[in-house]
Amino acid sequence: MNPKILIIAVSVFLIISIIVALNFSAFHNWLVFAVSEAEKKFGGKTGKLKLRYVYDLAVEAFPVLAKTIPFSFFCWMVDSALVVMRGMIDDNKAISDIIKPSDKE
Repeated sequence: MNPKILIIAVSVFLIISIIVALNFSAFHNWLVFAVSEAEKKFGGKTGKLKLRYVYDLAVEAFPVLAKTIPFSFFCWMVDSALVVMRGMIDDNKAISDIIKPSDKE
C-alpha cells in the first residue's frame, strides 16, 4: 500500500474517532442531567419507568445517536450516568436537596 494513502486513511480514522468520542462524551454528560431529572420527577423504586423516560428524552434530543446504539449499551451508559449522579448527590447537599427534596408534597 502506498504510504501516502496509509497516512491519509489513518488521519481520517483518527479524526472520525475523535468526533465520535466527543459526541459520546457530550451524550454521557447529557445523560447525567437526564437521569437527575428522572430521579427528581419519579423518585425512588421506579427504575424501569425512569429508564423509559430517559430513553424517550434521548430519542428526542439525540435521534441519530439514540437509534444507532444498542439498547443494552444505552442501559450501560445510563448506569454509568447514575453512578456520577449519586456521587454528585453524596458530595453536594444543594444538589441532593434539588434532586431528592426531603419534604416532597
